[in-house]
Amino acid sequence: MLAKYREYLWSPAGGKGGDPSRVGLIQLAVPILMESILRSLVNMIDVAFLSRVSDSVVSAVSVGTQYIILCQIIANAVATGTIVCINQAIGMKNYRKVNMLATIAVIANLALGLLFGMMFLFGSDVLLLLMSLDAVGTRSAALYMRICGGCMCFQSVSIVFNSLCRSMGRTKAPLAINLLTNIINVIGNWLAVYHPEILGLEPVAGVALASVASIIGGMLLGSYIAHHAGIRFSLKYLKPFPKEDFKLSLSIGIPGGVNNISYSLSMLLTTSIISITGTVMVATKVYVSNLVQYVALVGMAVSFASNLMIGYRIGEGDFRAANELRSLVTRTAVASNVFFSLLLYFLRAPLLRLFTDSEQVLALADILFLIDVFVEVGRALNNSIAGALSAAGDVKYQMIVNQFSAWLISVGGSYVFGILLGWNLYGVWIAFALDELTRGLLLLRRWQSQKWAPGAMARRKIIAGS
Repeated sequence: MLAKYREYLWSPAGGKGGDPSRVGLIQLAVPILMESILRSLVNMIDVAFLSRVSDSVVSAVSVGTQYIILCQIIANAVATGTIVCINQAIGMKNYRKVNMLATIAVIANLALGLLFGMMFLFGSDVLLLLMSLDAVGTRSAALYMRICGGCMCFQSVSIVFNSLCRSMGRTKAPLAINLLTNIINVIGNWLAVYHPEILGLEPVAGVALASVASIIGGMLLGSYIAHHAGIRFSLKYLKPFPKEDFKLSLSIGIPGGVNNISYSLSMLLTTSIISITGTVMVATKVYVSNLVQYVALVGMAVSFASNLMIGYRIGEGDFRAANELRSLVTRTAVASNVFFSLLLYFLRAPLLRLFTDSEQVLALADILFLIDVFVEVGRALNNSIAGALSAAGDVKYQMIVNQFSAWLISVGGSYVFGILLGWNLYGVWIAFALDELTRGLLLLRRWQSQKWAPGAMARRKIIAGS
């Protein structure tokens, strides 16, 4: 079996200085894995430092962070449509089209980031009315949202630079970017929490400013690496305006955006449902979520790497290779998620004590980690298959499936199991598992039906046309 997939695992012709479309799965996945760990550490570091202030501050800021994450997902979705087209253009060796699409992506995400920044600066208090926070919690969350959310333009543009570096074969570039981001963030958090007199700010404001400074540093490094990878940004590529390419990017990005927005809103509403049960439940959810996010990192890295490779192969018209890559990665992701979720279950107590010594939180978290094994199986299916369908431009079916599953199963199930039946967080996690498994199995059926192939062929013609 390994011999069958050997050509996809490693290629000396790919990477820096070579053909980006020939880069191998391992060459892509290992840096993506390290990058994902570093990126997830940013939020985990914020939680760890703020936990030294109080559990109530962690709960409040985590609620505000949900809104920021929602906007990040929207910005990522807008960029995704263009990046899918860029990957296919790279497969066609059409680098003028790559530069044109990259320019569109930067301008669109900059405009979107500025819009989000205005919303957070002037509307944070209104957004927090939906949450069951006390006056002190609302003040902490609003302060964090105004600072971090108000600077969303930097985060939005940074998303594009990271994706462009990876697409152009600079597989280690996002790793370097996130390493710099973490260094700045750790220093800033340490000063904010342990030496607030140096910054002259309260801890919440200092932690938020540390996050903003780290994002700006990463954005500047990303722009430098993208330029040296061969990307040229210029308004001349938009004269005359490439209507067909822009429409194609939107046709992929908008359904994907609706899909991600809906999922994020459902998670936001789920957090609101959990907040009804009290601060301890919210804090437990925050701590458990920060640990279980690492379970899927290997599967996500392999899946994300394969999505780039599938995009390249579809650009070349090699649908056989796209099918083989998807099959390999789905099996790898499921096996990896099961292994790491079981490992986390056995190591749960010492890891949780890094955040809290509350016996109530520790007791609640025990069964959550066991239920999460089933969540991760469904997540592995989603990560590997949804990304492959997106690389092919097949996003409308995903949008329909996610609306059904996110609202009926995740949110509806959380309320029924968690509140009506009184299972609290256990019921919420059961709803998460049912949601992930339902979406994963439906998307697997979609890929195996090959109904995505005719649309992928039609999109290739548009990208190749100009």
